[in-house]
Amino acid sequence: AASGDYSNLAASGDYSKLAASGYNSNLAASGHYSNLAASGDGSKLAASGDGSKLAASDDGSKLVASGDYSNLVASGDYSNLAASGDGSKLVASGDYSNLAASGKNSICMAAGYASTAQVGENGVIVLPYYDGIRTRVAVGYVGENGIEPNVEYKVNNNGIFEKVNM
Repeated sequence: AASGDYSNLAASGDYSKLAASGYNSNLAASGHYSNLAASGDGSKLAASGDGSKLAASDDGSKLVASGDYSNLVASGDYSNLAASGDGSKLVASGDYSNLAASGKNSICMAAGYASTAQVGENGVIVLPYYDGIRTRVAVGYVGENGIEPNVEYKVNNNGIFEKVNM
C-alpha cells in the first residue's frame, strides 16, 4: 500500500493485494486473484491474472486486465477500462468513459453519458441515454439488431446503438 503522490507498486505473486491513494499512482499485478485499488486522479492499474479485481475512483483512470472473469470498476469521468479475458465485467459510472472487453460472454456497463463500449462474442453492452424527458438505458446483445463483436458503440438520443467512427 502507498499513500504518496506518484507512487508505484508491483506484485507478481498469486493473491496479491495492492492499494494506492496518491495522485498518478501506478499499480501492476500478474498473479491470479489480484486485487488492486487506486483513488488518485490519473491512476493506472493492470493485472494479468484470472479473477483480477481492479477499481479506480477518480477522473482519467486507466484499468486493464487480461485474465478470465476479471472485474473492473471506475467512477471517474473519462475512464478507460479494457479486459481481454472471457466472462469479464466492466462498469464505469463517469461520463465519457470507454469500455472494451474482447473476451467471450463479457459485459460492459456504463452509467455515465457519452460513454462507449465494445464486447466480444456473446457479449452485452449497457449504455445510458437521455430521451428528452428522462434517462434511460439501452441494452445491446452481440448478434442481435446488428450489434457486432469487437466494434465500439455509442447510443444516440433515440436509444439506438451506433458504431463509433474511428
